Amino acid sequence: MYIIYLFIILYFVNTSHQWCKSTVGVTTCGNEILKKNTPLKVVDYKHLLEFQKGYIEEVPAGSFKLLPEVNILQLSNNVIKRLEEGSFDGLSQLQKLSLYNNQLESIQRGVFRNCINLKSLDLGLNRIKNIESNAFIDLSSLEELNLGFNSLQVIPGEINQIKSLRTLKLNNNKINSITANAFNSLSKLELLDLSDNEISSITNNAFTGLINLKELNLKSNYLSNLYVSNIVCDLRSLTVVKLSVNSFTCDTLNIIVNAFKRKGISVAKGFSKSRETVNGIGCKKI
Repeated sequence: MYIIYLFIILYFVNTSHQWCKSTVGVTTCGNEILKKNTPLKVVDYKHLLEFQKGYIEEVPAGSFKLLPEVNILQLSNNVIKRLEEGSFDGLSQLQKLSLYNNQLESIQRGVFRNCINLKSLDLGLNRIKNIESNAFIDLSSLEELNLGFNSLQVIPGEINQIKSLRTLKLNNNKINSITANAFNSLSKLELLDLSDNEISSITNNAFTGLINLKELNLKSNYLSNLYVSNIVCDLRSLTVVKLSVNSFTCDTLNIIVNAFKRKGISVAKGFSKSRETVNGIGCKKI
């Protein structure tokens, strides 16, 4: 009997308990510090597991291995600085993961190694400047990836490992150019958001492979010209392009807008209060 009691005590010491409240379909947990070698234990949890804004700083390997039925995990609005190989082990049914508004600077290889059914990954509003080689190689089902509001200076080559992607957000980073074949494996991508970066040049063949892209957002960059014929050649399914708040002269912008229109592609109307505009988009008169 003593041995049984001892086993029970040891089990509870090695699992992480906290206050959690379940309603229909949702389990909400209070502030929690996830500890190494202490997987989180939540009795009668729901498919959606969320944490209140709190003080989680890291997600050790195996933290959620006792919660295999979780479909949606919300870890946004914490202070997570570090993920590690196996952080989400055990979550083979996970379909949506939000790490929005944390303090991540790097994404390591093996973090998502068990997330074979993940469809949506939100890494927005962090400090990410580095993504390790093969960091996304296990995300064979991912359709939506948000890397907006980070510190990326180049298009991360690792995104080409996610061939199932349909939506990719790279807005509000520090990207200054788009090089050839930056997205060459993303044949299913339909929406690409590159707004609010520092892009001043787009190399020929930059959009090679994006045969199903429908919307391209290049708003709020430093573009002074676009070679429409090259873009249209790559983007066979493009229907909308957004160009507001760039560095175009009015003559150049007029040529660009008309070139897109001749190909049946709509240039989104701008709402500039500038005296000089083309299609509502502010431009420089020379």
